[in-house]
Amino acid sequence: MFKKILFFSLAFFFFLPQITGQNFTASFVKSVQLQIENNENSNPIFMLGEPLFVSFDDLEADQKNYSYHIAHCNYNWEVSGTNPTLYIDGYDSFEIQDFKTSFNTLQNFTHHYFQIPNQNTRIKTSGNYLLTILNEEEEICVQRRFVIYEPKVNIRAKSIRDRNLKNIDSKQVVQFSILHPNLIFNKPAQELKICVLQNNDWNFIKKDLRPQFYKKNEIVYQYNEETSFYGRNEFLNFDSKNITGTNVNIAGIGIKENGYHTYLYPTIPRAAVPYTYFPDINGAFVVRTLNGVDAATESDYTWVHFSLDTQSKNPKEKIYVYGAFNNYAMEEENMLRLNEDSQMLETTLQLKQGFYNYTFATLEKNHASTRYVEGSFFETENDYTVLVYFKPFGARISEIIGVAKINSRQ
Repeated sequence: MFKKILFFSLAFFFFLPQITGQNFTASFVKSVQLQIENNENSNPIFMLGEPLFVSFDDLEADQKNYSYHIAHCNYNWEVSGTNPTLYIDGYDSFEIQDFKTSFNTLQNFTHHYFQIPNQNTRIKTSGNYLLTILNEEEEICVQRRFVIYEPKVNIRAKSIRDRNLKNIDSKQVVQFSILHPNLIFNKPAQELKICVLQNNDWNFIKKDLRPQFYKKNEIVYQYNEETSFYGRNEFLNFDSKNITGTNVNIAGIGIKENGYHTYLYPTIPRAAVPYTYFPDINGAFVVRTLNGVDAATESDYTWVHFSLDTQSKNPKEKIYVYGAFNNYAMEEENMLRLNEDSQMLETTLQLKQGFYNYTFATLEKNHASTRYVEGSFFETENDYTVLVYFKPFGARISEIIGVAKINSRQ
């Protein structure tokens, strides 16, 4: 067994540079979640030593033998090729041994789960990491990013309105300082790298920021344009926890040969509509059900019907239903298409029962954008995360020495 694991780990190590998708999910895999304990909608940014819980459903329900692999990535999320012994105690690859089958559901599935650290794998160094789930044929079924940090500095951060009059009604700015009374940086501009993340979505980031001012034991980043984000709009939502009854934003439900169907009320583009505040969970989703006790195995799957009543029946841009339910991917499956009968843009996604946030996104200069459909407002409530990377001269691997999480309304 040990020789087999060692061979697999070494073989995977040599082919790591080819694996760069970092957002891949096989068509039969759903509801991939990386969570911190007791925080259902948490993002996979957690402190060194803190347990990370990973789970996913296989809708083919044939109890495949899955294994996981953990690879270290550099600041730019390229697989670094670093020897696993520098960042892991134990094995960087191992079989996923825990699973449960669905109970009393129309859609059969196998629920696979594991946690890190475990008795076989313990990550010992902070940094960026790529988690890959493979089947018994060593085919990639899931890839996800996660971040581990070790709090060695304090970060003081805030969100303010953009000072540029051109953007004052549509953008938010993140300003912050790094307080380092216990650390000495020889050349902070070269040793430190910064990443600012909006709503835990790696499509919306600001990076490669250089220090602006230096004070005693403090490095200041008080930019405006360089750390300015479009405020976007509040996420839309629906709650399918009751598979046999309607709920907020659900127009109707039904059962067909292929399972349950949930029909959402049609929405309209909000770019030209005045901003309205309503609470959301910033793109995340939470699996839950009123039709069983164990949400992991008794939450059923339903075909959710999305529709957008656009002013233009032939929009210039491809529009996608966008959210954490598929790790903010923009793929054929979640792209809207014109229904000639209803004259609306529509798509249907198979999602597990729960509370979901979503919005509508397009590609703008090869980057995700929600402004085309949803508009952008400075009042929008958003979460921001500031990550501080530190790589001293001569070090073989960079650390993440501080994280700050703030909200634009606090």
